[in-house]
Amino acid sequence: MLRLVRFVPAWVCFVVSVGVVPSTAVADTYWDKLKWQVRPLVLVEGGPEADKWTERLRDDRCALAERRVHWLVIDEEGAVWRRFDGGETADFESTRLDKSAATIVRDRVGWSSGNDTRLLLFGLDGQRKYSGRPDALETIWALIDRMPMRRTELARDPDDCQGP
Repeated sequence: MLRLVRFVPAWVCFVVSVGVVPSTAVADTYWDKLKWQVRPLVLVEGGPEADKWTERLRDDRCALAERRVHWLVIDEEGAVWRRFDGGETADFESTRLDKSAATIVRDRVGWSSGNDTRLLLFGLDGQRKYSGRPDALETIWALIDRMPMRRTELARDPDDCQGP
């Protein structure tokens, strides 16, 4: 009987921890799928300048693909849209993320209603590398090109883009 008493608390702890682990694991699934594959670039819309950034990014498809940029947009209502998936053969899209994935992205960015327009760049490791309002996309491209993993990519396969 004494052995059972010692065993029950450990068993209860195991059951409780198993109940918590799946929800945590599921919560990061979307972001984890991006890790080591692409560099997320999140455009938080918060005013008319967001349209200018969208136009600039659309005009630079080669740089997005070359740098494996996974472009996401969080609109003013909090909906999250994938605009470019970061693959070499990727094309522009307008895919709304499901509720779970959108929550993950908003949490990663620290989004709240009323945010100003800004760009957030994450590295292949999933960590934030930049947050702000750069003067030009070249600022973002230069930041990516200075990253150690990008330098390795460039040494292996030089940039095919003409320009930035």
